[in-house]
Amino acid sequence: MYLNHIDYNNTHYKKELEELYLSAFPDDERFPFWLIKRCAEENNVKLNAILDGEQFIGMEYIVNCDNAYYLMYFAIDEKLRNKNYGSKTLADLKEKYETIFLSIEKPCDEITKKRKNFYLKNGFFETNKYYEDTGVEYEILCTNKEYMITEENVMKRYTNMSESPLIRETIGKIFNTDKVVFLDNSKTLFPSNKSK
Repeated sequence: MYLNHIDYNNTHYKKELEELYLSAFPDDERFPFWLIKRCAEENNVKLNAILDGEQFIGMEYIVNCDNAYYLMYFAIDEKLRNKNYGSKTLADLKEKYETIFLSIEKPCDEITKKRKNFYLKNGFFETNKYYEDTGVEYEILCTNKEYMITEENVMKRYTNMSESPLIRETIGKIFNTDKVVFLDNSKTLFPSNKSK
């Protein structure tokens, strides 16, 4: 199986990509689609359609966080799940990027446990780093055991989305980035860069 990862700006699958994005992620976990399209016009973000031949199978949204890449959004078309497309896509990404990290809702039910196991099975590791955002606790997984997850590099998932001060301000308002609380496994705060 060979998959193509085609930049949003160079694909004719824009409608399918947007529809998948809107259906795969809850309203409170996603940016307006116009915003991620706008950020993808810059060099630091990749919004890709994933294709198997000519068939659209999924989407990925990746933010360059300087020495690592944050997989912010990743979805396979619901009708095509359980066909190894997700695993193959992650293998492609791991081959291209040395260090990838992502956030998942902290496992609390069968669906969230299954999601975590999928990533662990596909080369991600537990980091024992957590944060709370709008009352939801998230766990950070990473492909590189040596990569140090810090508050600073996790916040780059937002600050590196755009060079535009106006877009950065919009991002901050949508997700109240100043209200994100970083936790470790024992529920104590991350070492904060703000206190230095």
